[in-house]
Amino acid sequence: LNFGIFALHLVQMAMFVVVPTALVAAGVPVAAHWKIYLPVVLASFAVMVPPILMADRRRLHKPVMLGAIALMLAVQVLFAAWHAPLAGVAVLLVGFFAAFNVLEALLPSLVSRIAPEYARGTAIGVYNTTQTLGLFAGGLAGGVLAGHFGAAAVYLLGAAAMLAWLGVA
Repeated sequence: LNFGIFALHLVQMAMFVVVPTALVAAGVPVAAHWKIYLPVVLASFAVMVPPILMADRRRLHKPVMLGAIALMLAVQVLFAAWHAPLAGVAVLLVGFFAAFNVLEALLPSLVSRIAPEYARGTAIGVYNTTQTLGLFAGGLAGGVLAGHFGAAAVYLLGAAAMLAWLGVA
């Protein structure tokens, strides 16, 4: 779970080094990015609710987690390989945010369920620290990769992180 939260936030920060540029390239001025992000985030919340409810009601946490990781992997591969028009970018962002939000909801719950009661505070502390390290590493790696190799390299980093997480999970 600690590796997962690290990888998740690495991908988030790395992606958002290059996604604004993709939106500008698709014809959306920076001042209008909210017109894309707001509907995308709202749609992703609608998409994420059924898997979260299924995970909780049917105790299917692991399959839902694996599905969200696989969706995140697919989104990263598609971003790397496909120069999508604006509608395609928006659809991929809905997939990204839906998977991200499912994982953001599931992971802390799983940490608190798995950790023994006497070590729950420490487990959450380690979890939060690895989350923050993922944010730092993603911003750093995303900036370096984008600067030297372009946006596709950033998405391939995200795909590699999600593939590694699938293997660990």
